[in-house]
This record gives sequence, C-alpha cells and structure tokens, in this order.
Amino acid sequence: MAIFAIIPQPSANAAKLAPKILATFPTHLAIGSGGWLVASTGTAQEVANKLQIVDDDSNGAAMVLEVASYFGRANPSIWSWIKTNWERPTVG
Repeated sequence: MAIFAIIPQPSANAAKLAPKILATFPTHLAIGSGGWLVASTGTAQEVANKLQIVDDDSNGAAMVLEVASYFGRANPSIWSWIKTNWERPTVG
C-alpha cells in the first residue's frame, strides 16, 4: 500500500478538504496543523482526482505527495501508523 501526504493550501473552500478525505479514504491519519496521511493504491494524481481538487477548488486545494521514505521526530503513533499501512499488502 502506498502512503500519501496531503498538504492543504489556502483556498476559499479549505474547510471542505477534511470531510472529503474522511469520506474518501478510510485509512487516514491527521497530522500536524491540517496535514493528512492516507493509505491508498494508485498514484498521487489518482488520489488528487479522488479528492476532486484537480480541476477546481470546490473541495479546497492541496498538494498530494507519495511518500518514498520517512525520517524525523514525531509522535510514535505516527511512525506506527506509517509502518502498519506501508506494510499492508495491496489488494487487486
């Protein structure tokens, strides 16, 4: 399973992004000040398309980045979530 970081950007509809993430990605984790991690198959573009943030900002605006590696200082629960979901087999 791939892990994607979603980094919200200023937008008139920024408040709609979090509910869209919650509804679209059952495996998610809120991090930092408004950022999210989601586990999904596919590409960063496909994740952005699912969030409907590509053609307009009706669900807000965000950067979607596929995580290739990780390192740093964070709450241990974040590292555990990443490890668990990164190692989850991709179905399909």
